[in-house]
Amino acid sequence: MDHSAKFQALTAQNGVFLAPAHPSLRPLAWTRMVCLVLAGALLLIAAEGHIYGISRLYAPSGDAALSLPTLLAGVAALSATLLQRPLRRSDGRETLLWLMVIALCLLTGLGYRAGITVGAGRMGGNTAVSFVLLAGAQLCYRRLPLSSFSLTLMTMFLPFIAAVGYLNGQPVMFGDMSLSTSLLLLALGVANVSRHARRALLRPLVSGSSSGRIVRGILLAWLVLVAVQAVSVRFVPGPWLELSSVTLMLVDTLVMLAAILFLGGKFDASASRLRLTEWRLYRAAMRDPSTGMRTRASAELYSATFGPLTSQGLVLLEVEGIDALEARYGRTAAERVLRLVSVGLHRDLAPEELLCRDEDMGLMLLARNCTLDSLTMRAQDLCARGGELRDPERELLPIALTAAVVMARRGDGDLGPALRRARQALDEARKQGERGVVLCEAA
Repeated sequence: MDHSAKFQALTAQNGVFLAPAHPSLRPLAWTRMVCLVLAGALLLIAAEGHIYGISRLYAPSGDAALSLPTLLAGVAALSATLLQRPLRRSDGRETLLWLMVIALCLLTGLGYRAGITVGAGRMGGNTAVSFVLLAGAQLCYRRLPLSSFSLTLMTMFLPFIAAVGYLNGQPVMFGDMSLSTSLLLLALGVANVSRHARRALLRPLVSGSSSGRIVRGILLAWLVLVAVQAVSVRFVPGPWLELSSVTLMLVDTLVMLAAILFLGGKFDASASRLRLTEWRLYRAAMRDPSTGMRTRASAELYSATFGPLTSQGLVLLEVEGIDALEARYGRTAAERVLRLVSVGLHRDLAPEELLCRDEDMGLMLLARNCTLDSLTMRAQDLCARGGELRDPERELLPIALTAAVVMARRGDGDLGPALRRARQALDEARKQGERGVVLCEAA
């Protein structure tokens, strides 16, 4: 079982179930596939229209048409997008195709200035700018990922304005860009955004969680609302047009307000659950259930954090006679004595020190920014402090402590080597009948 599986099993035993660390990319993959199919269908329909001279196939609405230069640029952009592997870098073939898209847009513009036209329709300025933005965004994906993401989003701005213009019957909003061209650019833009799935802005649209489904549902509902409003306005009589515009504005405001409140409530609920989960994990991983002490997990985290940065020492403490006490009176009595010692020692801890429970009936103190001499003196203080404690349930008998002092290797973030040396020193001291502070040999 790997570490992630072990962690999932541990949290499940404590009643905490964690979601996967990375959201599922399946919704984004399906969206990308649909957009590529849509772009391919639009290009195929437009190509057949130019071949057979059927204008409605490349100019379905109005006089603007998906021209031959636009068709060639769209084919090159679609081919380059198909060569992409989401979340991976671009290869040479994709780079060459995007350069062809830019060159085609520039040459077409220069040809129009010289009075040269090819086939029906023209590649408008908005179309050329959108293609250049899309190609430039993908060319700088490797070196400037943030700029690439921003340019890809900007690619969809002009086509979206054109699509809204067609819905509302406003020619000033789409100009020379045909409806087919605007849909083609929108589809290509969305498909190319998928390679930026690691961006935090896209996570709500990518995640397969309930929050991700809610965000996608609200976005889809907003797009449907925009389309329905644009179509319904066309059936409103002239005298009622101004009133209907005000009504639609109020409906939009209320819908957006409801969406914001709904998402805010969901976010607050998710944040509360996350804080509760973090607290439960902290209590489960950092505290011993019988004594309330921090466990070895805390010691390992302490060592991994400060070991590579500064000097670190370990004092391994053992209560003399605790094994005999456990054998005679049971584990509950031994746990009680251990808890008494931990509470007594915890009062004198410095901010840079950490007291944890070792395996079975031992204690360990970790300290940073220390030397062997200072740590030895600290161990002597702890043993003296333990000698002042009395067991109230065993005729106030004094509690004696034996300590092993060891310095970890410089820059070592692993607790294991120092702890093993300290345990060996305690075992040898127990066999030889030594008490007090035992120094470990240097590693």
